[in-house]
Amino acid sequence: MRVFNVNDVERCVDQDYTILQYLFLLRAEVPRFCYQEQLSIAGNCRMCLIEESKSIKPIIACGINIMEGLNIYTRSTKVLRVREAIVEFLLINHPLDCPICDQGGECDLQDIVNVFGSDKSRFNEHKRFVSNKNCGPLIKTVIIVVFIVRVASDLLMKLQVLVV
Repeated sequence: MRVFNVNDVERCVDQDYTILQYLFLLRAEVPRFCYQEQLSIAGNCRMCLIEESKSIKPIIACGINIMEGLNIYTRSTKVLRVREAIVEFLLINHPLDCPICDQGGECDLQDIVNVFGSDKSRFNEHKRFVSNKNCGPLIKTVIIVVFIVRVASDLLMKLQVLVV
């Protein structure tokens, strides 16, 4: 039985969970883009950053298992500032065409910006404009491409294990 704290409330768990998995069980609001239960941990979106009292920097909740004595904070000012900065960074070169976007209101980024983003930006320069390269209907964003590569890589690893 591991004893740890989440937002100053003591919790106990006897199963092997990552911090993010356990926070989902608690229905804690932790944003994420790259985490998928069926895939290996990537941690490349950095949206699931949380604060741990013994760590100087925020840590990713999707890649760390729950350990005895953790003190986790999901809504501290440090965590909220880091999430805001990550959302701002993601939006720097993101096109501002949400009304005409192919996602049609089903965009995870749009939802996360509304909840975790800021109403102001430090970015004053003109956005980079890239013309449509017509790569086909499957390749729309970098996040989707990274996701496809992860799925293919994980499937190949599983197939290698089955063959050997």
